[in-house]
Amino acid sequence: MKRVLHKKTGVSLYLVLAVILFLGAFRAEVLKISLYPLFREVQFRIIEYKTKDFGVRETEHFIIKYQEADQEVIELVAEASEKHYDEASRLLNYYPKKKTTVVIYEDPTKLMKNANLRQGKPPMGVYYASTIQILSPRQWIPENTDMKEIFMNEGPMVHEFTHLLVDDLTRGNYPLWFTEGVALYQEYVHTGYEWGKGLEYEEAPYDVAQLTNDFHELDEMLAYKRSFEMMKSMVENNGSEDLNKILRELGKGEDFEKAHEKVFDKTVETIYK
Repeated sequence: MKRVLHKKTGVSLYLVLAVILFLGAFRAEVLKISLYPLFREVQFRIIEYKTKDFGVRETEHFIIKYQEADQEVIELVAEASEKHYDEASRLLNYYPKKKTTVVIYEDPTKLMKNANLRQGKPPMGVYYASTIQILSPRQWIPENTDMKEIFMNEGPMVHEFTHLLVDDLTRGNYPLWFTEGVALYQEYVHTGYEWGKGLEYEEAPYDVAQLTNDFHELDEMLAYKRSFEMMKSMVENNGSEDLNKILRELGKGEDFEKAHEKVFDKTVETIYK
């Protein structure tokens, strides 16, 4: 009985892969979105193995992994994780099927290594391999300040959880500025935090093409601010329903520009100004 089951499972897997490769021969985007969840699952399993000795605190929607030094902040992270879960999910009309893993790092170097970040300043948080990985608030919130207020309102939980939602919905089929714009907009809506507030310029520094093709080469502050402004303008002018339509077109493997043309019957250049 066991051999027969294994054999059928193997045949089914080969059949699925054959179909994926067949479709991918005609559309590279189909191949990409079909294989992406498998690739992401492998990455997730690696993170799980690397943090197998961490403590675990489960909430209704999250599995939070932490080290002994961060026992004093675990309840704060748990509260922040759950606070905007419904609001963030509702805006994109998508609720993850399984609990989201959050990993808290005491050591910034380990965070950088496990999140595959090779250089730069350690971030407060990063979305990587279906997980939200954050630097312990003890490491970046100054002493003699209200840790809870700062972490709840300026921490990374809403932002990184939004990246997970976008990644799930699109199967990795999006330009970087787009997911950053959605995440920054969610922060603005649910916490009131506005990226680059007070940063002014006479003319818009970057257009869609520059953000899509050269995001890492652009001025970071300006690139993130433009991503936020463009997404805010698009959603407020058209509504979150159209944003959700775009996400789902991307999840089918549609090209970024064609997805917008399908939803709006306009070019991306005329949508994001």
